[in-house]
Amino acid sequence: MLTTDRPADVFVARNTIATDVSANSHNAGAYGPKETVELLWRHRRILAAIVVIGVLLSLAIGLLLTPIYTASSVLVFDRSDNRPYEASADARQLERNKSAMETELDVIRSRVFLGTVVDALNLANDPFYNTYLDPPDSRLVGFLRLLGVNLKEGRIKPQVDMVSPRAQRDRAISRLMETFTVDRKGDSLAMSVYVKQTNPERAAALADAIAEHYVSWTSRLKDGATKRTVGFLDQQASELVQSIANKEREIASFASVSDLSFDPKDDLLRARMEQLNEQYTLARVDEAGALAKVNEAKRRRTLSGEAGVGEVVTSEHLTNLRTEEAKLEQQLAQLSSKFGKGHPEVIDTQAELASNRTMIADEATRIVRELENAADIASLRVNKFSAELGVLQERAKSRNLAEIKRRELERDLTSEQKRYDAVVQRLGDLNPEILEVKDTAMVASFAEVPTQPSFPQLGFLIAGGTLGSVVLSVIAVIIVDLFDGRIYRPETAESMLGRPTLTTIPDYRHVRGVRPGSLILKDPNSAIARAARSLCLAWRSLDRPSGSKVLMVTSVNSGDGKTMCAVAMANTAAMNGMRTVIVDCDPHGNGAAAQLQVKSSDMEPRASLQKPTDPVPVSPNYPYLNVIVSRPSVHDCEQLFVSLQDSFDLIIVDTPAFAESQEAVWLSTHVDSIIAVVSSGVTREQDLADLARRLNLTDALLLGSVLNFHGRPREQGVLSNRWRARLSNLIARKRPSEAVATN
Repeated sequence: MLTTDRPADVFVARNTIATDVSANSHNAGAYGPKETVELLWRHRRILAAIVVIGVLLSLAIGLLLTPIYTASSVLVFDRSDNRPYEASADARQLERNKSAMETELDVIRSRVFLGTVVDALNLANDPFYNTYLDPPDSRLVGFLRLLGVNLKEGRIKPQVDMVSPRAQRDRAISRLMETFTVDRKGDSLAMSVYVKQTNPERAAALADAIAEHYVSWTSRLKDGATKRTVGFLDQQASELVQSIANKEREIASFASVSDLSFDPKDDLLRARMEQLNEQYTLARVDEAGALAKVNEAKRRRTLSGEAGVGEVVTSEHLTNLRTEEAKLEQQLAQLSSKFGKGHPEVIDTQAELASNRTMIADEATRIVRELENAADIASLRVNKFSAELGVLQERAKSRNLAEIKRRELERDLTSEQKRYDAVVQRLGDLNPEILEVKDTAMVASFAEVPTQPSFPQLGFLIAGGTLGSVVLSVIAVIIVDLFDGRIYRPETAESMLGRPTLTTIPDYRHVRGVRPGSLILKDPNSAIARAARSLCLAWRSLDRPSGSKVLMVTSVNSGDGKTMCAVAMANTAAMNGMRTVIVDCDPHGNGAAAQLQVKSSDMEPRASLQKPTDPVPVSPNYPYLNVIVSRPSVHDCEQLFVSLQDSFDLIIVDTPAFAESQEAVWLSTHVDSIIAVVSSGVTREQDLADLARRLNLTDALLLGSVLNFHGRPREQGVLSNRWRARLSNLIARKRPSEAVATN
């Protein structure tokens, strides 16, 4: 039968074996400092190989690369920037600030200035700057030539004759920009010029030449700008002189044509207009008086007769006539009263009076006509003066327009004169024979010939290569660990099986002269002894069916140390007073019996004890350990385990590896509990998952796992010492007799 009668509650919840394996289960749990150190120690060969290769490559690169030397010179600028060619007085004397220095930096780095440097130093014929030319062989090229590699074969490079001089010059400028830097610190007026070259003397000479050339170049620019300004001002002065003369001639010609007088006293038209205005005013007054007299005379003549005319205009003849009329009327009255109306003297007097009155009427008519004539004459004078004054006003209007034009010409003349005065004043300030143009900067420090290359710096290169290779190796280790499916940590085994890791056993395989089984007897405080005790305590402490004594120890692969774990556990249990037997079910002959050196006569396969009193073979080296070699069927194993339970407290079954045989799966149905041994760095996650799934089919009680070969034992350094080894040998000689007596 494949199953045994075991309580069902044993396999509920607490016996659950994980069957769903995550792709990243080997990374379960967080990596702390200890886990990180273990990870790096695991892949120490990869780390060492990458670091060594990186250091060697850095050293080779540092030795084979052509050294580059850096030389520096220092320029110092004046705080005051003198610009005599500026038009504004404020702009001629400025103080250099941060923006001005940044502009100087941009100018010295410009292709225009560097082009003048290339032309002045003839760098277009230097192979270092003109890459169209064949450069001299570097160290790397020389090394490759020593190895027999000809780099010129198959190299496609344009012929110098096919490249225009302009293109070669541009290439030299670009190369100079790559190997030339300028720097300034803070608000300092000092500027450092750095030049990189393969030749240290050439680098120092170029740094000094660039600094001196910049000083002379800026001075030439300032001198040229000043001379151009002076030439421009001379031209402007000549043009202004000619313009002033033309303006004066134009004003004189215009004044003569327009009959203008510059002196108001010589203005006849204005004087004539003033005189005509006076005469016109008087004529208007006379006209008004004459018209008034005429109208008054006519009005009085109408009201008072011809006698009323005399009241308006005084006339001696009219007065005499009126006096004579009065006398005649008096005489007529006297005669009429004396002689009567028909008297001849009365008639004569009446005739004289009528004649007198006719003369008075004629005189009044004449006087009125004279007044009318005077009024007409006054009107004629007024009209004449008005017409003449209108003509003069039209002439004055045209003269006013001409005067405006003349004033405009005079203003233009004044502005031209002011411009001429300003130009003459600036020319006086910019006299090239008197003015001294100061240099913009000066070379404060000439370059020193460098003795050590700035690149490559072997120390920094090796340090950088070492650091880079360390980082690269760590990245490589992380990548390898991501794709590594092997188990290294207890947490990974726990996540795979769903059960705890009972203990971890250090790796004693690299410790010379030390056997793990004997180390338990020699040093009870050794790591493997403590691990074996932990395993025994875990077996006794974990939940198991009552009376369960059969414990199966299995693993995925052979060589995982399951037999060593079984022997160590049995040894520890026996030393602590438990009756222990090891059942070797491994058919390959390298199981517990072989390691305990049981005699061949005692290693005959047997199915069960014939009687409970039949002796059980013991190990010659460990007499207190009983060993049974069993190769029976499944039914016989069940009978064997039942027969052994009465005689022993712990029955440890050493089964074949899961990768070699499936017997462990089916034997799990006849044991009370199982411990899976996992080899650190050997057992793969997928294989452990397959083992878990197969054991899950039989409802096996998996107590947990043991992580074997996990790290180095702490007492390794002590055991490596000679006196500690001798002391261990003395202890090993005494312990077996004591163990036999105890058993």
